[in-house]
Amino acid sequence: MTRPALHLGIDLGTSAVKAVAIDAAGTVVASSDSPYPTHSDLPGQAEQEPSHWLQAAAIAVGNIGSQLGPAWPASLASIGLTGQLPTLVCLGDNGPLGRAIAWTDARADEWAIGRLDRDRRRQFYRATGMPIDGRYLAPMFRFHWQERRSAVRRILSAKDFLCFALTGRAVTDPSTAAGYGVYAIADKRWDPAFCTFWDLDLELLPEIAPANEVAGPLNPAGSRLLGLPEGLPVSVGAADSVAGALAMSGLAEGSASIVMGSSTIVMGTGREPLLDPEARYLLTPHALEGWYGREMDLLSTGTGFRWLCTLLSWTAEQFEVRAQRSPPGANGLCFSPYLAGGEQGALWNPALRGVLHGLTLHHDPADVARAFLEGVYFEIRRCLDVLAESAPAGSERSPAVVLSGHAAESPGLMRMLADILHRPVRSFTHRSPSAIGAALLGFGEDAGKLAAAAAQTTARAEPGPAAAAYDRLYRRYLGLFPRIAEAPPDAGTDVR
Repeated sequence: MTRPALHLGIDLGTSAVKAVAIDAAGTVVASSDSPYPTHSDLPGQAEQEPSHWLQAAAIAVGNIGSQLGPAWPASLASIGLTGQLPTLVCLGDNGPLGRAIAWTDARADEWAIGRLDRDRRRQFYRATGMPIDGRYLAPMFRFHWQERRSAVRRILSAKDFLCFALTGRAVTDPSTAAGYGVYAIADKRWDPAFCTFWDLDLELLPEIAPANEVAGPLNPAGSRLLGLPEGLPVSVGAADSVAGALAMSGLAEGSASIVMGSSTIVMGTGREPLLDPEARYLLTPHALEGWYGREMDLLSTGTGFRWLCTLLSWTAEQFEVRAQRSPPGANGLCFSPYLAGGEQGALWNPALRGVLHGLTLHHDPADVARAFLEGVYFEIRRCLDVLAESAPAGSERSPAVVLSGHAAESPGLMRMLADILHRPVRSFTHRSPSAIGAALLGFGEDAGKLAAAAAQTTARAEPGPAAAAYDRLYRRYLGLFPRIAEAPPDAGTDVR
């Protein structure tokens, strides 16, 4: 009996490669992941070896094969890609010129912001949809590679580098191009003036193609790396945020998805390219043509959780159980979770730092754990409140949100989040939504239809009695940690 056609999705994430195989109905039949390290020896540094990405991809795909059996490549129909963004890879004549600069690297922040006055930031946001800082590829390249630029032949994002390694084609998609910081959304092209501003030669940039277009066949090097047949079609792929939203919501108008991993991505989906008058969210092209994402990213939620587990010598399970022993409000303790050396989300302030407010001798580790989780969830609510301000006409103002990640597997954390958000929360059924979204892109023009049919959620948490108390606690939190910004940039509401 012939196995139905399978589609492979590879997500080159912040800390690991995740791979999934889905069948013709969009059902996950196998999954795997393989981690790699981040070098952070210097303040603000976050660098990774592209060779480690390739090794991890080979391991993750090999594990898929171990689950499905040696004959599985014969039923593989396509390979789809997604990845962390924006992370900078500089290619020379013989491959990567050293380590990649990860999107979590903060060293260019102060320099980039010093180059962008209010008018220039407004100009960039209106054209690119991006509140530009030092974590976009163009300013990262200018800051880190100015003295070595003569050796650079191409700059690519992490996902685009993986596509290049597998196909030999230097190509990106609109959602990933947005992370370069010089992509004009309305014109659907690289903006020469913005490239000039960052002293970036246009010929260093990849071509742009739709995410669900075939970038090329799997080349001999890619075949050897992954242990898969040459000639398999490899899609251009999309940014991890929109790939995850595609899998979780199926491009439902007005939907909101929350992907919790090393960072947390809050994404609203719609057909209109709506800018925020205060530039509090990214406006990004979605995974498929004609759709847009309004995106807000919290930088260190998962990494902060792991850091605190290590600090308290707890496992993740112990953290969850003990945090719920503390009452709502953590006995008066507030924790601002800005642990990455700055924050984005709705705040966009590189000077923010984590704060424990109200700490006394009466607090215990359970209170600290609860306060951290509440701080993360309060920031998610802040993001959703901003998205609700400009919800598409006719859409529900407070729809249920779809959640993926560790919290989606915990009834207690789901209830806490529903209480804080004051809206229902549905859990996504798989922990690799971005990899699933990448695999869906392998269906080409049918990707959107299949995503709508395949999007699955399981548990649903409703706001409970604690929701009213959390409304008060949320207002207190906003008072302690307000958004401090310049006057609104008057960006307008539509990029067209």
